[in-house]
Amino acid sequence: MPIKSDSPLIAKTRIVLSASADVANAVAAYYAEHDCDVTNDDNGAKISLSVGHLTLQPGEKHLDIEVGSKSEAGVAQMKAALIAILQSIVPEADLDCRWKGAGESNGKLPNFRELRVIGVTDLSSHMRRLRLAGDDLEFYDGDGIHMRLLIPPRDVGEPQWPTLAPNGMVVWPEGDNAVAPRVYTIRRIDAKAGWIEVDFVMHGDNGPGSAFALHAQPGDRIGMTGPLGGELPDADWFLFAGDETALPAIGRYLEELPEHASGHALIEIQSSADIIDLATKSRIAIEWVCRDTHPATDTSPIREAVSRIEVPKDRARVYCWAGVEQASYKSIHQIWRKEVGLDRNQCLAMTFWRKTA
Repeated sequence: MPIKSDSPLIAKTRIVLSASADVANAVAAYYAEHDCDVTNDDNGAKISLSVGHLTLQPGEKHLDIEVGSKSEAGVAQMKAALIAILQSIVPEADLDCRWKGAGESNGKLPNFRELRVIGVTDLSSHMRRLRLAGDDLEFYDGDGIHMRLLIPPRDVGEPQWPTLAPNGMVVWPEGDNAVAPRVYTIRRIDAKAGWIEVDFVMHGDNGPGSAFALHAQPGDRIGMTGPLGGELPDADWFLFAGDETALPAIGRYLEELPEHASGHALIEIQSSADIIDLATKSRIAIEWVCRDTHPATDTSPIREAVSRIEVPKDRARVYCWAGVEQASYKSIHQIWRKEVGLDRNQCLAMTFWRKTA
């Protein structure tokens, strides 16, 4: 594993903006909406993230920015994410800034690796596991269990991978060379042997990940950057909830939990034919929630399943986690934060995908 500093590595920049205070507030609101710890005062905003910190200090016609993380890759990731957020908030702004300090990437995405397919296994009719080989995977064998796959167009022999501009913005290949970034879970990894395994939800030829897995052949190439996400907190009782897209993450968490851990894992699938074996040493009760037997209501099956679980009254050692479709995210988040009364350190609900039709 790469050595991480005990003190944050820092990078700073200044962006010319006429309404810098409004922009800083909009960035802070974005992170607050995603349940990050945001502190506002007369000097601007400080935002605490799992990977590090971000400060925004508005000036008369500029915005001073500082990002800090314990790793060079973390700094680079935060710079790229912030520039993308600023681009969406003030698309007319000149974001061609230059950073001073940590996070130099030499034009490469943080921790980019090129992988190749070396194995294909069908776990069920809607879940396929690919084994992907690559070099120098030790950085991915840690707390962050997610990463971003960069899926190239089919039948492109020499994929073009994105690069980082000096301002930290990602420069994506275009046209016939465009790649599709998608977040996936590292289901298993053997860094010494040089491979990872990734589980893909199969829904035909109508999505980048599913299409890549459907047509995958040994030697096919795919990009990876990351890792993302953190380890589970130290708790005794857990509640996991998610559909097929979250199944790989829940499966990995269950494998890693200690024997004393108890609680529930609620997994929404299409039918009983999609149930797969999940190993765990813990005392977590696994419940498969099948859509084909769920009565037709306005409430999602996974949301109803979550509402039935009674969270222990003694919540000092409780943690709840969900990865669901966007429409279910807010209601599950509200159950845990508003109805149950958990704080942000005791629960995490995430949107894993968005229904488009």
